[in-house]
Parts: sequence; structure tokens; C-alpha cells
Amino acid sequence: MQDEKKSSEISASLASSAALTRRQFIPRVAAAVLGAGAWLNPQRLLAEDRAQLAAASSEGMRYRSLGKTGIRVSEVSFGSHLTDANRLNPQERSAQINKGLELGINLFDIYDHTYQQFGLMSEVLGPVRQQVVLSLVTVWDKRQVAQEVDYALKTFNTDVIDLYRIYMEANTARGDVALRFGALQEAKKAGKIRAVGLVTHDHAVLVEMLRTYPELDYVMLPYNFQYQRFSPLTLVPSTSWGQVKDRWMEPLPGGTPAPKTARQQADCMTSPCEDAELLPLVQQTGVGVIAIKPFAAGGLLQLAPSDPLLQELQQAEVSLPRAALRFVLSNQEITCALPAMNSIAEVVENTAASTGEGMSEAECRLLQLYADAAEQARGTHLPKGYAWLEQWKAQA
Repeated sequence: MQDEKKSSEISASLASSAALTRRQFIPRVAAAVLGAGAWLNPQRLLAEDRAQLAAASSEGMRYRSLGKTGIRVSEVSFGSHLTDANRLNPQERSAQINKGLELGINLFDIYDHTYQQFGLMSEVLGPVRQQVVLSLVTVWDKRQVAQEVDYALKTFNTDVIDLYRIYMEANTARGDVALRFGALQEAKKAGKIRAVGLVTHDHAVLVEMLRTYPELDYVMLPYNFQYQRFSPLTLVPSTSWGQVKDRWMEPLPGGTPAPKTARQQADCMTSPCEDAELLPLVQQTGVGVIAIKPFAAGGLLQLAPSDPLLQELQQAEVSLPRAALRFVLSNQEITCALPAMNSIAEVVENTAASTGEGMSEAECRLLQLYADAAEQARGTHLPKGYAWLEQWKAQA
């Protein structure tokens, strides 16, 4: 009942903003969210943290430690899925990388494994090698991982690769994974790698691997405002929010919901957990978490909500990419977001999400519109080959 009242108050506040100028609208919405934020965005930063971070928002890019590795990385980092245009234009790609450096990005991921990015990345990042974090993935034959690591060291003219991960699918032979993991661990012991990680598109596989290899240093997993199975307390379509809240929060004497305590959570290292077991498992192992697919491979950006509020938010220059990235960064278990960047404009837009100010009410409302549109689209908005993202939806 209280939620319904709060919802109507917020809707009225936003509806009345049509007569406000852009300069008046944004501060009023930002002020309103301090009172409504707990309902709109349960992961929001505490008020005192927000005040502290907002005071430092002029400092530019912010940095976080990648779990137990202690490696400091920019909370918005440089993903490397390339467009065909960038493959054919190394000068433009070089300009994008340099713009990222200029705006404070220090983690650069190199995913495409035909090695077309190795030469260019090493050329641009070489002069600042000590200030950047190199992130690579091994996909060579399981018996050639050691040679691949040496190849990467030689190509980047460096003594150590910061992050080196294994990619695996649900049907990948577990023996092959053991060989790859063992090879990377040996390279780490030899000082050739600083941290060993894992990325998979399968939720159950990630849980299995964290149980099998608790010594993993970091993981990469899909996380965005629509596909966010990693965390139980997130922005979800309004039709299921009440169910999710009831499942994952317990009332205190005053009726205020509170997260479950660690003692109330199952020990995911030794026994099965609830469906969202990944969160407590990450907390137990201390792995760092890098969020991939913050825009669902661009699918979320292609949606077209029909709600008239959308035009109002767009006129107020509320940015969807920025709001989507701030949603990811509002989860303090996540170290950084890793969106692909294929233009200087994208680099500028994405890095602007790193302010430490949390999400405004307007951004919360914008994401809600797009989350509802994604529900209606039933996966048709996802690019070809990305239907697997549907398994990462929050479980009501």
C-alpha cells in the first residue's frame, strides 16, 4: 500500500515536470530520489556515502579494487568487441583507445582472438604500460596455454599480463578446463600473470567453477538492469518487484525490510543454495567481479518504450547508456563495467557514468521503462546469438 502511494507521488512529480525547464527539472528529481530511492533502487548508496562521493565527483574516473587481487581498475573499463568498421580503420581505433586513456580508463580488455587487436593495443598502450591493466582470454588448444602466455608477453613487450582468463561453455570438457586453469596457475606462480579469471555465459557453470576453483581471482559475468541474476536486490519490472522483495528481504520490527544476514544464507561452498546463490558464493571466495554485457550486446539500447514519459526524460537529457552503467556500478560487489567501445562518442558517454553520485530518480524511471519494454519484447530485442542472456534474468 505504501509502495502504491509512493509510486503515485513519484508519477505525479514527474508528470508535473513538463512545465519545468531542463535546469529546474534535474535538481528537483535528484532531490526527490533521496526520499524515494529506497523503493526505486534498493542498491543505492547510503546517503552519507552519496554525499562523500558527490563531493569528489569532479575528480573524474573512479577506481575500485578487483576483489582479493588488490588490482585497482577504472570502474568503467574498455571492452573490445570490435565492429567491422574499426577492424578496417586502425587510426580511428587508436584514437578511441587514446581517448579512453585521457578520460581515466586503465583496464583494457582484448577479446578477439585472431590477434588483430594485439599489435595496435600494444603500440598504443606500450608507452603507458605501467599505468594500465591488460586483460586477455586464452582460447588456444588446452596444451598450448603456456606458449600463448609467452606469445602475449612478447607481443606486449612486458614481463607480466595483469588479467588472464579462461572462457568455457556448458559443454566444455571439465578436463580441458583443469588443464587450462593449471597452466595459468603455473604462469601466475612464475610471475607471468597477476590474476587468473573465468568467464562463461552460463549461470550454473559459473557457480560450479567457483565451487571447484575457489582460488580463482576474478570472474566476468553478464549484469545489467534487465539481466541481473547475480544480485537479488535489483531494479526489475514492476510486475515482479514485490515478489523479489518479499523473497529476499525480511521485515524488521518497524516494518523496514533488511537484507538477509550471512548466517541466514546457505554455505554455497558445501551445499546447494537458493537460485541466486552466486552472490553469497562470490562473497565467500572473495573473487573480483567484472560486469560484461551492460547493454545486453546493444539490445537494450535498441528498445523503444511507448510510455509518454520517455519523451520527457529524453528532453531532460537523461542518458540511457549512462543510467545503465550507473545501475551496474550501484552494485558494490561489482568492480567495474566492461562495455564495448567503438567510437570516441561512446567512450565519452560511457566514462561520464563514473561520478560516484548514484542514480537519480529520473534514471531509475528511465530504466524501468526500458525494463518493461524488454519484458514485452520477450528476447526479440537481443542480437543474434545472444538469447542465452535470458537465463540471467532476476528470478522472482
